[in-house]
Amino acid sequence: MSEIFTNSPEGEGGSPPTTEDVLAALSGARVLLADRDVEGAASAAARALLAQGAAWVHTVGSPQDFVEAGQRPPDSGADWDVAVWDTGLSGSDDALTAFLLQWHTRHPHVPVVVTEETPNTRRGGAVLRGRAADMVERHDRDGLVAAVARALHERPDPAEAAEPRSRVHMLVVGAHPDDVEIGAGGTIHRRADEGWDVTILTLSRGAGGGDPDERREEALRAATAMGARLVMEDLPDGSIADDSHTVRTIERTVADTRPDVVLVHSDSDTHQDHRAVHRATLVASRRVPRVACYQSPSATVAYRPNRFVGLREGDLDAKLSAINEHHSQAASRWYLEEDLLRSTARYWGRFSQARYAEPLEVIRDATPLGFFPADHV
Repeated sequence: MSEIFTNSPEGEGGSPPTTEDVLAALSGARVLLADRDVEGAASAAARALLAQGAAWVHTVGSPQDFVEAGQRPPDSGADWDVAVWDTGLSGSDDALTAFLLQWHTRHPHVPVVVTEETPNTRRGGAVLRGRAADMVERHDRDGLVAAVARALHERPDPAEAAEPRSRVHMLVVGAHPDDVEIGAGGTIHRRADEGWDVTILTLSRGAGGGDPDERREEALRAATAMGARLVMEDLPDGSIADDSHTVRTIERTVADTRPDVVLVHSDSDTHQDHRAVHRATLVASRRVPRVACYQSPSATVAYRPNRFVGLREGDLDAKLSAINEHHSQAASRWYLEEDLLRSTARYWGRFSQARYAEPLEVIRDATPLGFFPADHV
């Protein structure tokens, strides 16, 4: 059964949290803060956090002290509430990712905010792969306070996180109507048929390619054909930005569905909306254990798939049926021709044990061993 939701300023369940609501999460918090300059930068950051209500800020100046302090919280029987980590203590991007993942394994309910001298996309990728909550400029005290408060406010309830779920949840994000059908329609149908709960999030109504109301109805019928639920937002087609508004828009559905797997466009894509949605989704799904990218018709040769989802004949038929629901696009889009779609799936099948397949570029895989089979993304 499919449903359609539209964007609203309130989001789900009422008004969005105010700045005061978020900052209130700092009240009484126990913070472990690491910075290479304990006397200067660390002390200044600690004072800023204490001024906003933190109860305890313990500063350290080395990875060893950070790890040791992590094992010795300030109050007997209580863990740290949040940690802050200076990337200058980590070395390379790979070392940073490994260190953050190690922390997450030992302290899964203690989010980490990372500080970086000069934040950039490359470093941000390492931070996201390490499952950190956020990254801010090292000397931006207001930004640090806001990021720490936000991490605390968004921290999942450990009891809720531990609650077993009988179904795997997958969220598939696309910039426009028909994007996810082309890139992952067969995968969506197969997983839904296997009992997964699958949600499609389409961020625009495709006004640049036709009537938005018509395209919305087409997208709804396509989701039904694949066995998925549809959430449709109304960001500007052709001008989607990888900014905080887009991130928050995606975060609403991430919070609603609590996905175990997220699929999205690749960054190796010539369409600016696709690249923006990719980057915003990586931020919005920073706590999701498994994230991968599907192939769009506009993907470049830099797209490097490393996982192939085998499709049955019925999965491919469902994908083609879903794409055929986009009648308004069929006449003008060469990449929607059935023989091309079928032959492409046949080509990728040579990398799997199935006749047909869809390729995925895995960005992060931090699922517990045995959670689900390796090819199940």
